[in-house]
Amino acid sequence: MASLRTASRALRLNRRLVLARTYASAPPIDPLPTTRHHQPSLNDADFSPSADPQLNGYPELPSTSYQYRSAKGWDDVQDRRNIGEPVPEEYEALSMWTPDAPVMTAPPDALRQFVIAVMGFVAFGVAVKAITPNRPAVPRSYPYGGLVKELGGIEQNKVGS
Repeated sequence: MASLRTASRALRLNRRLVLARTYASAPPIDPLPTTRHHQPSLNDADFSPSADPQLNGYPELPSTSYQYRSAKGWDDVQDRRNIGEPVPEEYEALSMWTPDAPVMTAPPDALRQFVIAVMGFVAFGVAVKAITPNRPAVPRSYPYGGLVKELGGIEQNKVGS
């Protein structure tokens, strides 16, 4: 029994070593794009890597959300980043823990989706109206104009006269 336990531990240890070597030798997947976003007032003649004195030599990284990265192949799969990878200046706004990154749809697609949603609500209302049964009884009718005189009349019910 003890030899079986020792063999099981050795197998687990061996599997861990193989997986660690595989992850260590794998190249990073889906690296950050090297393009930088241009500001409208900044032209290429005025641009230099040290244009932002607050960065103090730190690399200027693009402002793209980590949610757009592939889901697998990272050292830290939950945050979709590798160990030692530089983080952008706006990391708090670009990490996986921020609200979902906006996905822009073309105006015709947005209009189509809106029309489908409105038609769905209208169809639901028509279906509910169609399956609602009629009232089982006729509404009560009172003589003499709905008992206006017997209930005190309309003029006496008015306030401020």
